[in-house]
Amino acid sequence: MTGQFVNFSLRSIKGTYFWSLEETQQASWVTLLADYFTTDQPYEIYRWLGGAPAMSQWQGERVRDALGDYDLTVVTDKYDATLAFDVDDMRRDKTGQILRRIAEMGQKAATLPQRLFTTLLEDTSATAYDGSTFFANSHNVGTVDNLLAPGATTPAAPTSAEMQEAVMESIQAMVGFLDDTGDPCNEFATSFGVMVPTNMYQALTAALRDTFTSAGVSNTLISAQSMGMTITPIINPRLTGTTSFYTFRTDAPVKSCIWQEEDIGAESFKTLGMDSDNAFWRDEVAFGAKRIAAASLGRFELITKSTFA
Repeated sequence: MTGQFVNFSLRSIKGTYFWSLEETQQASWVTLLADYFTTDQPYEIYRWLGGAPAMSQWQGERVRDALGDYDLTVVTDKYDATLAFDVDDMRRDKTGQILRRIAEMGQKAATLPQRLFTTLLEDTSATAYDGSTFFANSHNVGTVDNLLAPGATTPAAPTSAEMQEAVMESIQAMVGFLDDTGDPCNEFATSFGVMVPTNMYQALTAALRDTFTSAGVSNTLISAQSMGMTITPIINPRLTGTTSFYTFRTDAPVKSCIWQEEDIGAESFKTLGMDSDNAFWRDEVAFGAKRIAAASLGRFELITKSTFA
């Protein structure tokens, strides 16, 4: 038997898929943005998303404070990808192209959360758990304006000075947010992620690294980072908008978003190999990946959207 066919086995094919899946997941920015929850149900209800009560002066007995009556329902969906190969093509493959395609399928499966979260971030009609638009100038819970409009001469091509000012503005706004008890939401925040589309890559890099901005003045982001602030740049080529970027807190006890997934075990990757009826009748083998999962926006007080104007 010629070619690489002798090296193909269900074990090696599955191993290639899961290796690629895990390697890609480790490199993903999703862990900075979202908490991960497993489920065994079609949906989960996340209750009591309001702020915890502040301490008050003792008045003879304890005051019982209930968490806010808020909830968020996250419904999972089924996603799949399937590759099919002619058995003759597998026999003739001398350069390992089929295993490379399996690896690419693992990579695509791993980036499903990035695709779903990007779509949610750009959805201007997305609703928050308090019933308001997720990115809004005001919310029904707390004092939060997470829809910002920094200035730029050319909104799709901000200078490093404009980007530096906009990032500082978003962080400053976030630190000033108040929860439904009147306490600061992000009082001790020191770590943030800044997600930009590809057209802002250069401006963000300069804003985070150059000692002086394009306006010839000292870069306050450099000063902030030298004082202990951490800013992680995220270049997201999936973003279709060219004038908006997102800043989110990465060191909070909870994250701004939710990734919910069902553990489906062996169903996550299935094969119809050489001994299958499919191979006998159709001269074809097939490999299928599946995920049952959902992405959801969660805590609007931990993320801002800035649109240059």
